Amino acid sequence: MNASAAHLLGMGLRHANLPATQDWLDRLAAVRSACTGSGADHALPLHRLPPLPAEQRLPVSAGDLGQFGIPPIYRASIHRIQIHLLELAQEALQQAERAGVKLEREHCDVILVTALGLNRSHENEARAAALRWAAAGWRDHPDAGALLELWRQDLEQGFTASSHDKVGEMASALAARVAAHFQLRGRVLALEARAEGGRAALAAALNCLSHGGSRQVLILGAQTLDSPLHERPDLTDTSTPELPTWRESACALLLGDVSAAHAGQMMLQLPPATPVCPRPAATVAAGPVLHIEGQVLPVQSVLGYGHAMQDLQALALAALAQAQAQAQTAGAGASRSPAVHAELGPQARLVLQAAGQPLPEQACSETGPVAVVGCGSAFGDTRGNSEFWAALSQPGHRFRPLDPARHHCDPFLDPQARHSLAYYIEQASHAGLEPALHPHAASKHLARSVASEAWSAVAGLAPERLGRLQVICASNLTTPALRSAGAQALLPRVLDRLDALGRQQGWSEELRQSLAQALHSQAQAERRPQAEDQGLATASGLGRAVVGDLPAQVLALEAACASSMAALDLACLALRAGQVDTVLVLGVELPVNSSDLLLCAAQRMLAPGVMASFGIDASGFTPGDGAGAVLLMRKPQAEALGLPVLAQLLAFGASTESKSMIAPNQAGQTQAMRRAFAALATQGIGPSALQYVETHGTGTLIGDQVETASLAEVYAGATQGLALGALKSKFGHCFAAAGMASLIKTVLALAHERMPANHFERPLKPELEWPRLGLDPLFTERPWPRNPQQRRRAGINAFGTGGINYHLVLEEA
Repeated sequence: MNASAAHLLGMGLRHANLPATQDWLDRLAAVRSACTGSGADHALPLHRLPPLPAEQRLPVSAGDLGQFGIPPIYRASIHRIQIHLLELAQEALQQAERAGVKLEREHCDVILVTALGLNRSHENEARAAALRWAAAGWRDHPDAGALLELWRQDLEQGFTASSHDKVGEMASALAARVAAHFQLRGRVLALEARAEGGRAALAAALNCLSHGGSRQVLILGAQTLDSPLHERPDLTDTSTPELPTWRESACALLLGDVSAAHAGQMMLQLPPATPVCPRPAATVAAGPVLHIEGQVLPVQSVLGYGHAMQDLQALALAALAQAQAQAQTAGAGASRSPAVHAELGPQARLVLQAAGQPLPEQACSETGPVAVVGCGSAFGDTRGNSEFWAALSQPGHRFRPLDPARHHCDPFLDPQARHSLAYYIEQASHAGLEPALHPHAASKHLARSVASEAWSAVAGLAPERLGRLQVICASNLTTPALRSAGAQALLPRVLDRLDALGRQQGWSEELRQSLAQALHSQAQAERRPQAEDQGLATASGLGRAVVGDLPAQVLALEAACASSMAALDLACLALRAGQVDTVLVLGVELPVNSSDLLLCAAQRMLAPGVMASFGIDASGFTPGDGAGAVLLMRKPQAEALGLPVLAQLLAFGASTESKSMIAPNQAGQTQAMRRAFAALATQGIGPSALQYVETHGTGTLIGDQVETASLAEVYAGATQGLALGALKSKFGHCFAAAGMASLIKTVLALAHERMPANHFERPLKPELEWPRLGLDPLFTERPWPRNPQQRRRAGINAFGTGGINYHLVLEEA
């Protein structure tokens, strides 16, 4: 495979012990000095290294969120790492501008790398769990109602309840805020691949630059110790029996397209198939390794253990070493500085060299369609494609009463919504799983089910014929398992608050101890055995769970409600770049749980009745559990293997622009649609070539209006008879899995040659003016037969919090 390359245009670095870039330089120099004389074939003499200070956490930033335009209403719900990322992004962007780089804001992506959850997510879960534990443990107390009400009020104050916590706890929101402040309007997403997250982000960034229409990519990295899971040895990449010393760190790295001339900037190459030199035996388990002028420097020995940050730390250290080498050779009058490289894994070597030197041979851009060769679905209470299609073809919706045991109706359900620790809806499109099944186990169960159905399309093929495999899971990066672990870690804080409340209220010591013991017992009953998850507690663990021991690159991503579309986009880029041969894309999220219901209700996102996309009663959404999977290949490969092709993915358009974190923006939505069609301009495919669009259709007052206006603008003059699908009004909003539900519905519609009718219990909003715009609401089923004179094509909208917008164009096989 040919090399991928990019210019490194600017960077900002921060570490628990090294707060400024110069500190990283000093540390690198000290380690290199200690290593002098050890030789390239010897292990780094760790006993001679200057020790790092004991502090593991990043210091509190002296900056203020207000200087980055974040309104006070959001600040209580924002992760503590947000201010660091904003400051580091500013540093990287300003560094590039000082070097004469023009920022390509319209085509600059933002990719965040993180792992194991962030503080707001754990605090939100602990607040809800503490009330749930108390409700179960105190149910037999004669004053249970009054005690719970006092406890509820105390928790709302003690854990800083905010009406914007649902938006605030999403990892992609951190990246979206950076994009919004600096007016970067490309893709925005958050990635997680455990210790390999940085490597996954670099590969994705290079694919976006070489094949995805991006000019620049800002990679943000953040590894915090907010989750107790950092104490789990199965989540590190080391084989040593003792746990490594973790260090929090964060960074911002601005990469640019190598086709643009950037005088004085450094170039990096990531040729994944390049053979690497064997590491010294003593450094095999040390993660990324730098090779600088004959020295072998394990990054962990320089900076401590960085988990998701370690590959980005390797890039930063290599860049600093390369910059020093360039300065030294320039001072000595040499014409060329040596390249510095870092081994990121068995088949990934990152090379840094001065800009202006010969470029590596670049991979040719493949613009052909990507084939969907298999799919599997489990949305709401349906299981399998046949049940999903049958439900789509039948009248009515799939909303059902909540399960009191699974959804904890007793402590939380309040139709009057009189406080923040309450939700007010009584039905949803839930999966109907056993209450005893832990939410994370339920996610894995459905993920395995849909993956198995998708894999059945290639059941007759030996695994090696599928070539290099990648698995991308679209899901909330703070999984139920991470939430649960975070809440358990905060149990001492919960008990301290309960004790303080009791003393304030004048409760007897006997009552305080009795209530605390009952709450503690309930918390212990929910504790998950460490061995049970075996490292699968993360979102990327859902992907690993479906492939078992099969060799595969596995990562997870989150782009709010556009997560599945972002995952499909990255999958297609990896296929077209020739990095992989087969990709299994999962969209998995079960938002019908008490935690998400509480967070959404606090922001009044939920419909008081049931979801009514585009209807006169539209006032919010109803959540829906869902999991879906598609198996993708390059079309020529699928045909060579004799596999039936269900549909072809032609082009994606992505943009990020919003009026606020929750208000959609017509300009951003139309930009995403137009970028998709711009990619198809050479094929003569425009809006008039489509017969169907599956809408995002969130059922909110402003969301439906803005989406209709965006469709009317892009499809103006081509909308006569354009049919619109509204899946969420039947199955609810599946969050990260929503786009996967839309894609599978459209693929099945092509296969069955029918556009299923939408579910509208009440009339459409007249102000949307669908009849005047020539938009067909599909009140009844519409035939969609094959036509030799006209290819059947469709579009899919997926819009996420923070103004993350995607539009996909696909066609029949």
